[in-house]
Amino acid sequence: MKKILILCLILSLGYTLIAEPYRCKIGISDYSPRLKDFSTKHGIYRFTGRFDLFKLSSRLGLGTAMNISFKSDNHDVDFVNNYDLYAHNLFGNESHEGNYIVYGILMGMRLNKVKVQNEYYLGKVTYTNWSFLIGALISRNDWGTEIMLSQSQDEHWKFDFTTKYQLSSRYYIEMGYCGVAPVNEIEEEFSLTVGREFFSN
Repeated sequence: MKKILILCLILSLGYTLIAEPYRCKIGISDYSPRLKDFSTKHGIYRFTGRFDLFKLSSRLGLGTAMNISFKSDNHDVDFVNNYDLYAHNLFGNESHEGNYIVYGILMGMRLNKVKVQNEYYLGKVTYTNWSFLIGALISRNDWGTEIMLSQSQDEHWKFDFTTKYQLSSRYYIEMGYCGVAPVNEIEEEFSLTVGREFFSN
């Protein structure tokens, strides 16, 4: 796990020196294993981020996204982490007034790591699985949406939908939902994220 994080960081820092434009989203998320149980008292709090580098070649760039749990108030789930690494064909433009738009498609790999209560064991079990990742996104200075397709541990299709709304300047609030979780012990996924988005042209 640490090797993957270090690799993503090295790639990001290395290519930052030669790549423009770029986009970065960072935030803090309250994640719930079930939508109807969403609450600040039983949530899983995560650092979330996405970093995209454009035009490393004539059309392609690289990107990475991470959701890393740092605190859990949920009795059954200790953490739900995922790490994405992908190539993308994203386009981005910024006007003189500071308005921007980013849109395109991506393809890569996703690593899920979940620690959850299992009825067949006395304690909690840690699951780790790799999956392909295909996605499409559009992000403007006032709203945006992302759709990601991957697979759960049992190879069920997993569609992640997120929608963001800009609050002021480049601060945003984002809601995410998926009806299929990475493991069977989690019924569905819902998250509410507050953060900031940067775009440099």
